[in-house]
Amino acid sequence: MMPRRNGFTLIELLVVIAIIAILIGLLLPAVQKVREAASRMKCQNHLKQLALASHNYESAQGRYPAGVMMLAFPSAPRFRGITLFVALAPYLEQGNITQDWNLTDPLVNTSIPAPGPTSRTATVVPIFLCPSDRIAQNPVNSGSNRWYALTSYGGNGGSRSYDPAVATNDGIFFVIGPGSQTAPNGQPVRLADVTDGLSNTALFGERSHVDANNDAAAAVVTPPSGSFANPMGNLGYWANSGGRLAAGDVTMSAFVPINMRVPPLPGATYSDMERRVNAFGSEHPGGANFARCDGSVRFVRESLAIEQLRRFCSRSDGEILADVE
Repeated sequence: MMPRRNGFTLIELLVVIAIIAILIGLLLPAVQKVREAASRMKCQNHLKQLALASHNYESAQGRYPAGVMMLAFPSAPRFRGITLFVALAPYLEQGNITQDWNLTDPLVNTSIPAPGPTSRTATVVPIFLCPSDRIAQNPVNSGSNRWYALTSYGGNGGSRSYDPAVATNDGIFFVIGPGSQTAPNGQPVRLADVTDGLSNTALFGERSHVDANNDAAAAVVTPPSGSFANPMGNLGYWANSGGRLAAGDVTMSAFVPINMRVPPLPGATYSDMERRVNAFGSEHPGGANFARCDGSVRFVRESLAIEQLRRFCSRSDGEILADVE
């Protein structure tokens, strides 16, 4: 008699493989959900630290930092500035990066210790990045071998902070200094200036670096003279030191809803892209994280009406926003 052989028949093997595939299919969404929950929690912690650094700065200086201290120069780039992230770096244990930062001509910082991706402005700072923010390249070359590292966060510039020529300056961080087009004689915001209440006013919010429609439009839309059509992955420098985009890079606004996307081609215009430059948003499903002026961090749903979001970003419109969580 032939000895009996233990093993699977082909049909049994296929059934086992099918069961394993089903189990993996059921498990994968759960794994992704857990991973996203961890990323969202880490992002909230980053925003919490940014809020704490802002309050420590305010305690030491008597005011928040300017969104951008913009200086004016006779040669291009005429607008050169010091961003709020540079000002906050020492309060985030990142002072070694901004130590001896050139405040007279900020553009010099793109060449220290040498021009290119090893410059100070190209330093990638983990606390400035959300794990869910999909960034293809970091740092990026803004042109003329000036490299900048990206950030997933923006200071609240108000109900509108870009285009810089029409900024409302009703947020916490906005552009002041001789190069500012709307507030050359403006002063940084104090706690007493937040008349809507600290718990009702945004301090920081998230930004997204993913927008396929915007990137498609950037390849074909012709911008006005002196302006640029930029893919989203090339926007949002934490230490932008030169150029008119500095305001849009670090001071975000509620000019468009959180879930704003440039219309698909054909039909997208430069004005659509202009609005998209500084729209709050994220890659978290359903909305974005925001730090409030009281230091709390909340998740704002993308379904929030645009007028409510604008009120949330204005420090003194007299409207009190209901809980946005």
